[in-house]
Amino acid sequence: MSQVAPVSVGAADVPDGLFAAVAGPTALGWIVTYVLAIRQGRQDGRVGIPAYLVAVNFAWEFSLTFLLEQTPTQRLINVLWVIFNVVLLYQALRYGPRDHPGLPARIFRWTLAGVLVWASVIVMVGANEFHDRDGMYTGMIIQVPLSASFILLLRRRGSSVGQSMYIAVAKTVGSLFAGLTAFVVYPSHHLLQVLVPTYVALDVAYVVLLHRAMRREGRPPWAFRAPTAVSVVPAGSAATGSGTGSASLAGAGTRSDDAAS
Repeated sequence: MSQVAPVSVGAADVPDGLFAAVAGPTALGWIVTYVLAIRQGRQDGRVGIPAYLVAVNFAWEFSLTFLLEQTPTQRLINVLWVIFNVVLLYQALRYGPRDHPGLPARIFRWTLAGVLVWASVIVMVGANEFHDRDGMYTGMIIQVPLSASFILLLRRRGSSVGQSMYIAVAKTVGSLFAGLTAFVVYPSHHLLQVLVPTYVALDVAYVVLLHRAMRREGRPPWAFRAPTAVSVVPAGSAATGSGTGSASLAGAGTRSDDAAS
């Protein structure tokens, strides 16, 4: 057991250049992720980021932007993230029910709102509990289920619909540099040193699985305007073993509104 609780050790004195080198790609990586996810959502009629985690992410960014103390630079980054997350939250409300056919749309939207409120409370009390004003602990904790949710989303849909390699790579870059920022600013916080490798490994696994799925579908992984994939048989069904569960391709620009059916 540490003689001094690591959480009680403050931030390190990091040179401005080093901080910019790790925080800059974090901000840019997530902005690119959000923009690409919004674009893919509009194209496919499916959320580009798992809906419930959009609510959690929005709660974290909103709380840090408007309810907690922040440095001016960090607040500016958070404001930009919140703006994009408003659009993602709208898409989650609109398209999210298609990934949860067992829930009536009205119930899904109420549960999404409930998750948003609950996550906001957790971020606030977490900030108080750990004196985590910059959201480092809560942010790294959220990253683990967020990264896992992309893998689960790929399996649930049975295809790469609503997803792209560019989203996956941009998210991995943003998350990796967020972890490096945590290491630089809080080198003595060992919990962060476990959380970061965990979600980075999940991100890398997702990139590999998505690439395989797109090749299996015949969808060019790195084509920016690739045809839209459509799920035929949900992953895990009996048909997937015979090969009929792999996704087919719709024509370029085709919306996948009926993919769930």
